[in-house]
Amino acid sequence: MRSLRHSLAGDIMFRVFILRRARCATLILMGLTCPPALQAAADQSISPDSTRPLSLQQALRLAESQHPAFTSWQARSREADAARSAAALRPPPELSFEIENVLGTGQLEGVSGATSTLGMTQLIERGDRRRRRMDSADSAAGLLDARSRMARLDVRAEVARRFVHLLSDQSRLSLTREASALAADTLSEVRRRVKAARTPLAEQARAEVSVERAVLAEEHAEHELNASRRQLAAAMGREQLGFSHAVGSLTNLPKVAEFDVLVTHLESAPDALQYAAISRLRESELRMSQARRTPDVRIGAGLRRSEATDDVGLVFSASVPLFGRDQAASGIDQAQARLERVESDRDQAMLRLKAQLYTVYQELQHALIEFEAQRDRVVPKVNQALEQTQYAYDRGRYSLLELRDAQSEWLAQRARLIEVAAEYQTHLIEIQRLTGISIPARNAEAQP
Repeated sequence: MRSLRHSLAGDIMFRVFILRRARCATLILMGLTCPPALQAAADQSISPDSTRPLSLQQALRLAESQHPAFTSWQARSREADAARSAAALRPPPELSFEIENVLGTGQLEGVSGATSTLGMTQLIERGDRRRRRMDSADSAAGLLDARSRMARLDVRAEVARRFVHLLSDQSRLSLTREASALAADTLSEVRRRVKAARTPLAEQARAEVSVERAVLAEEHAEHELNASRRQLAAAMGREQLGFSHAVGSLTNLPKVAEFDVLVTHLESAPDALQYAAISRLRESELRMSQARRTPDVRIGAGLRRSEATDDVGLVFSASVPLFGRDQAASGIDQAQARLERVESDRDQAMLRLKAQLYTVYQELQHALIEFEAQRDRVVPKVNQALEQTQYAYDRGRYSLLELRDAQSEWLAQRARLIEVAAEYQTHLIEIQRLTGISIPARNAEAQP
């Protein structure tokens, strides 16, 4: 009869264990339905609410609406617009007044012999200098726009990385809670066995230590989660959290194009476009320097009045700077050298970008291989091993040490599954940042 009761109790505990394992998988995978993507955008804006979940799309929209970096670039854009407006202005006329032959001696004593001139001068720009100046201002604004897109992509990438880190910490916390519950159940079983004089008291102490360590691991996971939430809030440009938890998918890994296809996108990536904008700016500077070879002319006209005779006459003037071509030649050489340097700088940058893209692409492929191995082979096997070890332990065939080893291995491999999924998503974000393209989600229906 005792053997029958023991068998029935073991069967019941085994079924409970199976249900708990299913609940663990649900805790880790449930609700994660939004694949991280740098170019995603929410359909509607949201307001900060500490009771609401946060998706990646919403995090990106909040970052773009309130991050100080975006405010700074908006101010720079307004500054560039003002510079373009200023470049389109023509030189203003100048009003001048001169008085001569005053406060002297003899006939020029006092102001009786004074001669006063009221005139106006105008600088006439030659060499189409105004158009060159406007082109230079437009090129500078284009470079600013390219760099603002780079900064925008960097901020979005940082938000996405922090979001992925938060998702992984949430999954780790769920896993540690499941491990704590498992350790507590094991301790209850050990105490029952000790009470029935079927297990040494030392095993109860070991089981209690396992519970303590599991509780500490859960507390550490909670601290890591709180830090990740604060880091995400900072990446969004916020000091307060403003959300309850993140919703997204770590295990839904979008496919990426082949490396050769990704390389072609580097030509239109923000980093490459920056060099194109720099090249246009240097070309406009060169044309501006060439325009200075043609000297400007300053002309003037005015009225001159003599106090001695009370007569008034017209005055005309014109001036042209001398030896300006030599100074312009020096500026042209400098502008030409800066323009030639842009091409070599761009080639070096593209070599670095391609090497970096290749490295990240290889890491992403390795993460995908490891994730599939963990998901399809390793984790199912450790689940099976733990179930079998628990079943055998309930029947007295395995010791507590063997059960604890199986539980530790189960926890480690499930944690590695979360870790490698986060690594894949992080590499994916970096590829998006380098190429400036959006990686489509594998499951379109999962988009919110």
